[in-house]
Amino acid sequence: MKKLFGIIFTLFIIVNLSSQTSTCNYSLKGKVLDKQTNKAIKNATVLLESENGNNNYKVISDSIGAYFIDSVCAGTYKILLSSNNYNSKEAKINISDNIFLDLDLLKLSELSDVVVIGKKQSKNTQSSVENRLTKDKINAYSDTNLGTVLSTIAGVNTLSTGNNVVKPVIHGMHSSRVPVMNNGIKQEDQQWGIEHAPDIDLNVANSISIIKGAGALQYSGDAVGGLVLIEPKKLTTQDTLLGNLLSSYISNGRGGNISANIEKGWGNGFSMRLQGTYKNLGDLSAPHYNLSNTGVKENDFSFQLGYNKQRYGIEAFYSYFGLESGILKSAHIGNLTNLVNAINSREPSIIEKYTRKISAPKQKIEHNLAKINTYYRSTLGTFNLAYAFQYNKRQEFDIRRSEFKNKPSLDLELSTQNINFDFDHNYWGNLKGKMGISYIFQENKPQAGTGVDPLIPYYKKNSFGIYWLETYELTNKLTLEGGGRYDYQNINALKFYKKTRWRALGYDSKYSSLIKDDVGLSYLVNPKLKFNGYSATLGLNYKINHANQFTFNYSLSSRAPNPAELFSDGLHHSAAAIELGDLELGNEKSSKWIASFNSKLLNSKLDLELVLHYNTIKDFINEIPVGAEYTIRGAFPVWKYIQTNAEIYGMDITADYRFTNNWNLSSNFSYLRGQDTQNHLALINMPPTKWVNSIEYINKNWNNFFVKLSSISVFKQNHYPDYNFNVDIVENGQIIPTLLDLSTPPSAYQLFDFSTGLAFNVMDKNQIQLSLTVRNIFDTSYRNYMNRLRYYSDETGRNIILQMQYNF
Repeated sequence: MKKLFGIIFTLFIIVNLSSQTSTCNYSLKGKVLDKQTNKAIKNATVLLESENGNNNYKVISDSIGAYFIDSVCAGTYKILLSSNNYNSKEAKINISDNIFLDLDLLKLSELSDVVVIGKKQSKNTQSSVENRLTKDKINAYSDTNLGTVLSTIAGVNTLSTGNNVVKPVIHGMHSSRVPVMNNGIKQEDQQWGIEHAPDIDLNVANSISIIKGAGALQYSGDAVGGLVLIEPKKLTTQDTLLGNLLSSYISNGRGGNISANIEKGWGNGFSMRLQGTYKNLGDLSAPHYNLSNTGVKENDFSFQLGYNKQRYGIEAFYSYFGLESGILKSAHIGNLTNLVNAINSREPSIIEKYTRKISAPKQKIEHNLAKINTYYRSTLGTFNLAYAFQYNKRQEFDIRRSEFKNKPSLDLELSTQNINFDFDHNYWGNLKGKMGISYIFQENKPQAGTGVDPLIPYYKKNSFGIYWLETYELTNKLTLEGGGRYDYQNINALKFYKKTRWRALGYDSKYSSLIKDDVGLSYLVNPKLKFNGYSATLGLNYKINHANQFTFNYSLSSRAPNPAELFSDGLHHSAAAIELGDLELGNEKSSKWIASFNSKLLNSKLDLELVLHYNTIKDFINEIPVGAEYTIRGAFPVWKYIQTNAEIYGMDITADYRFTNNWNLSSNFSYLRGQDTQNHLALINMPPTKWVNSIEYINKNWNNFFVKLSSISVFKQNHYPDYNFNVDIVENGQIIPTLLDLSTPPSAYQLFDFSTGLAFNVMDKNQIQLSLTVRNIFDTSYRNYMNRLRYYSDETGRNIILQMQYNF
């Protein structure tokens, strides 16, 4: 940690020395006035944005309406002016000298249909560390998934089960520790599973944000790692017809995807949008062999209808996500000998010819989200109320015989109802904040007829949360932030435990009162559990000058164990593992600080961001391998949930250098280390060091032509725990103890990607964009430490994507 502090201190000195020679020394000042009365408007927001987005300044007018922005660089800017109860205003200005400029605003009219620009902020809160992906970036990865596109951000990696099931990892955390907010609603789709990717269509999103810090407090108290915020495009308020068609051909899998949306506004407050996506891929391939049974079929649809006015509005939203995804056939092992051979082999034990057919083992998933929300703006602030219903059906199919051949081994139906009420209050002096309450009712129903005891039992869960978050602008340069949250959760479950397992876990002496019925070889048990969680945050944002900014955030959070961690008891088919939960698990408690330093160097040609983070977690819930077990469905490694103490810390560096108007060099570097401090072991499944570099040429005069070359270097994970163990295998009629290596990470690797494209206008204002992307140019063979199926095959090889996008 001393080295990390040394780095940030050194950069701080360098940046301040360089800023002393900056030529950005102009100023913009004046007053904000009521256009009709000429009276001063206090607490108005003046936002100054450069055309290239490199230099942004924001100030608040004082009690006499005065504003002052210093250390402004020369250039063309857009001014965004906004205040409560006034129409927002936008204008352009060229700055090449000190300027005095009075600004005026017109009061809102109840009958006015002028679009409110509002208080535009690049961050949800001032002390959070946030990264946002725009629609252009999302479109470039429309053929992939949420985890893959987020992994382009420093500090974000992926945890995958095969090639189609990918979920984001933020600072070493994933699954229940990284909630996903889908259109303002917490996504509930059995997210506890490592092999359960978020059931979300990327093409619905207009922007995707990663929030690390205070901003997560509003949405959830269990965001130990961070939060993913997916926001669709706001409905138009103009009388217009808009649309988009995006189509891709994907070579690896020999298929493609197509996505389309159309939006209509009538100019009277009413508007609507329709969107749909279809994706179809056959077997994927590694550089030297086919990855049998890894095809995917996806069908998605969404509809949005709204009526929006200045002071009030109401919207309805519905989305459907449907997925059928194959699981690598060689990951299904018949006995311990085959398991050892598969892990020690360089090739999968099953390699078949390419096919588009998806057979067992596989997943079939559908997720429905219906939401209605309304808002009202008053002199006090903005009130928001939302209700949502989610229905998730997950089926996992194993390789089975006889009457169970076409029946799922796991069949879960999860229904969730969300109610959120938020109040975003106007300024109380220099104080601005929000508060709210939320309620979630959830019911999980394992379906009968599978012939297998369900991995996750029937349960009902009630969750209640309340939060309050405030921001205080102490000066034009220093902003303080703080808040708190309380969460309550109760679970009422019904679960069958085999008597042998019940006794082996020691539950017969601890939880005999939970037994509801004695059913042959099993007990029917009725656990009733309650959890209380307390979260808090404190942070600051300090603008050293126009080119340098420092943020710091300290947060406490508490996460209750999820149903999988509590109740898992058997084979998890899509994970190709036996998982064992623990009824005795309690809340894990996180104490995390995160500091970031942003700087613009070399006359704003170089953007630099340094993020340091340190997280200590008491009673960290960790899933580790503890052995192997042979069942009637095959031999599988056994993973068990335990509770320990841990610390996770690291560093993210992002740099963008525009050395000419056309050329740009970018780099991001992530280092992470996780330690089980109680058992003096490294934490399992911690992402290795990653370094991504790219160089890009852009020429707007050549139909927005661009060409980009990227390299992705992933280091070997040398800090890992040794959970290897011996198993008895039969060889030549003899039982031989053999090492089962589930721990040793694969070697380091480097990949290269290439992309190019251009855009041109057709039929007046319509546009066509064409692009070519090649991932893993050199068809490199490698295995990823963060892939749970790395034991059985290499990762995918070269992939060529041709994309066409038509905007109208």
